[in-house]
Amino acid sequence: MKRVELEYISTWNFRNLAPERVDVVPGVNMIVGGNGEGKTNLLEAITVLCNLRSFRARTFRNLVSHGETAFRLGGALLTRRGAVTLQQNVELGPPLQRKLAVDGSEVSAASYLQLLPVEVLSHSDRELVVGEPERRRAFTDRFAFLLRPALYSVLLTYRRLLRQRNAALTVSGDGVVEALEEQLADAAATIVTDRRRAVDRVGERFGPIFRTLRQEGAPDLEVRYRAESWLDAGDENGVAEAYKKRYAEHRSRDREAGFTSVGPHRHDLVIETADRGVRDFLSSGQIRVAAAALRLAVVEQLEQERGDRLPVLIDDVDAELDEGSLERLLERAGEGRQLLVTSARADRLPMSWRAARTTWMRDGACLCQSLQGETL
Repeated sequence: MKRVELEYISTWNFRNLAPERVDVVPGVNMIVGGNGEGKTNLLEAITVLCNLRSFRARTFRNLVSHGETAFRLGGALLTRRGAVTLQQNVELGPPLQRKLAVDGSEVSAASYLQLLPVEVLSHSDRELVVGEPERRRAFTDRFAFLLRPALYSVLLTYRRLLRQRNAALTVSGDGVVEALEEQLADAAATIVTDRRRAVDRVGERFGPIFRTLRQEGAPDLEVRYRAESWLDAGDENGVAEAYKKRYAEHRSRDREAGFTSVGPHRHDLVIETADRGVRDFLSSGQIRVAAAALRLAVVEQLEQERGDRLPVLIDDVDAELDEGSLERLLERAGEGRQLLVTSARADRLPMSWRAARTTWMRDGACLCQSLQGETL
């Protein structure tokens, strides 16, 4: 497989980062700095550049430097087709405006997101394992979209139709609601079918990866897709017909509640052992390992689909993990990939692990970089 890599990132008005270009290299890149110095912000900027979303902020308003109303990110990728430049301009508004460009030409979000999808392992991944279902649904939808880009428009259509049905339940007659239900059921069936396929592929990889990374004594875990108990694992047409029937049966109850009570907006990706959820018996370190295994399962499946090695980002790489788990994680995550990791104390990392480049951060700026021990 050929590696797809980030060559550099440039930032302007992004959190506390200085307006500068930061170069990265193939292999392992270490970003070192104390709390609040900007190392996580730099990793976050890379994530927003590639994925159009932060791994810790819910809205773009939290990403702009204090007192500013816009930010800009740029970068270059090295792909099998050669170098590709990215540009992202975001103005908070209202309304929020975002312009995306590839090699100077404006592109859609759906095509942009296919270029360099990155996975980020971070503290917030605890919520991916034991938090609310919303985050796991978003995780599943992103992976399913990367497997089949046509899902992007279906997800947008479903959200629009869901809002319209919810509104119509309180003000419109059965004819209007039923017409919306026909379209909503078709979109729901596509989403469920694609999600099930995505979870099946993640699940096949998750178990072996978790067993490789876990601490001694940690239980076996598995992932599965949780939908309504009455929804059979049939084909897409069968799922659509099942939803049309349930929407009609639930219409009176939904009118009273004011919202749609069934559908993929209420489903979940479940991580469990022996039919038990993991919330109450995994340690913090085991939860982080489970989240890492989930994300690496996505990376490895996408790599198989695309035929490319993809970058992996790890924030606070040495937090909450014992030395053995940390060494196994670094070995698995760095297999032939570009790796970008942050740490407050690089000296805590295993002696067997070395970064190709180390970047020191202070007050949001890159103080200096070293390449194989030499200061640049």
